This record gives sequence, C-alpha cells and structure tokens, in this order.
Amino acid sequence: MKDSLLDNKSKSEILKAVKIKDYLTVIKILEKHKTGHACTAKMKDKRFVIKEIISRILQNPETSAREFYETGKYFINRHEDNSKELGVSLIWRGYIFDRKNIVKLMLKIADDKNWEVREYAAGAFAEIIQHHEDFFKTAMKLLKHKSENVRRAVLFSALGLVKRNDLEKAFLLLDPLLKDNSAYVKKNLGPFILGSYILRKFTAETMSKLKQWSKADNVNVKWNVIMSFKNAFGMNNPYLAFQILKRFKMENDPRLKRAIKSVLNFLSKKHKRDVSRFKFENGFD
Repeated sequence: MKDSLLDNKSKSEILKAVKIKDYLTVIKILEKHKTGHACTAKMKDKRFVIKEIISRILQNPETSAREFYETGKYFINRHEDNSKELGVSLIWRGYIFDRKNIVKLMLKIADDKNWEVREYAAGAFAEIIQHHEDFFKTAMKLLKHKSENVRRAVLFSALGLVKRNDLEKAFLLLDPLLKDNSAYVKKNLGPFILGSYILRKFTAETMSKLKQWSKADNVNVKWNVIMSFKNAFGMNNPYLAFQILKRFKMENDPRLKRAIKSVLNFLSKKHKRDVSRFKFENGFD
C-alpha cells in the first residue's frame, strides 16, 4: 500500500495555497485523498503539509508564535479530522503566545471522538512539555481531568520529559496515572509508555522504580508494573521480566494473576524453556 496518495499536481496546488495562506484549499485537497482506515489523509501527506506551513511561518520568526496560534486555531475549529490533526500539530508551537487558550484547544482535540485525532493530540502533549518546561505544572493538574481521553493524552507528556532526560519528572507524572482505573490509560501506560519506551531507554533507573512500585497496595499500579514487559523489550530481556514477576508469586488477585499469565505466555513464544523453568521455580501455574 502506498504511503502517499498525493500526486505531483496536488502537491503543487498545496504549495501554492500555503504560500498565500489559502488553508481551505489545503483541506479540500487532503479531503479528496482520505483513506478508509481513519477517514483521514495518509500520515506522510499530512506531514508534508505541516512541514510546508511551518516553513512558511518561520520565515517571520518575530511573529511566528502568534501565527502558529492563529493558524492552529483555524484548523482545530473546523470539522474535518484532517484539519484538526494539522491544527494540533501546529498550535503547540505557539504556546508562548497564549498558553491558556492553546491548552484549552489542545484539550478539545485530546477528547475528540476520532481515535486518530486523539493520537495527534497525544503527540502534541509530548512535544509541548519537551520544549516548554512550565507545562509540567499544567500536565500535573490535568491528571485529575474527568475525561480518560485527556488523561491518556497527558500520559504521553512523559515521553517529552524522557526526551529531555528529565526522568524524575516523568516518574512524578506517572505516579498518579499508575493508579488510574481507565482501561484506555492502562493499555497505553504499562505495556507502552513505561515498558516499550522508558524501560528501554533508562533500564537501570526504571527497574529500580518498578521494584518500588511493585510494593504498592493499589492493584492498578501492580498491573502496570507486570505488563511493562509485554512488549519487544520484555521479549529481548526475559530475565529482567523474571526479576519483577517473581515479586508477585504470592499474589491472589485474579486481575494480577491474569496479567502475569499473559506476560509469561507472551515471553514463552521466544523463551519457552526459560519461562517453564521460571514458572516451576516460583510456583506459577
């Protein structure tokens, strides 16, 4: 399957439209090239548009923050999903111009009904905290937001903190989220953000934190700790997984027992003998 549906003629029309700020034409072209997957244009095509708009705006650096805000706001307030995704990818870049309203608009996209639009919002949360340290306080407040979609987007802020090598704040952000009851938050936390990303990049520090979290009373915290190894990192490092999983051999909670079984079944696809030995030595069924 092609990774781009825009032909040279369409790209040329987009370039001309961006140059004169005719963003309606840009949206119309993208709408003609939607896929059936999420009813939006291809990621490569949207990135092409975003790159061109950024390039045009940065030609005037003294007004760029304001223009990123105004352009992002225009796209976000339209009904097309393509437009919303462009908007949230642009508006965070104008954060210093109007922090309050930009956060408000980002929250709107983070709670959108389309899952792919929410993905773009999550990416914007990671970007904004990576480039603007003061957003951390806002992110911490948003952990109590009533929408699980918003809390899930805030979760991705941890990626921005890790890219800044600010592991301490990343863990501070994750602490409350580990207790979150939302399945949407959980499936993105333990297996992905915590395991696939943070544990992979900062293995020693995260292993130490996992051991600390494994002593928690909260079942959701423990579930996330266990599931942090159901990914490629866990598959490549089964003995690290065993170090953590053996801490739960006395657990009777069915939710945790199911999680342990799920991780061990996953690891056994590549490490059947090691998993069998581990289960026997630690009394896992």
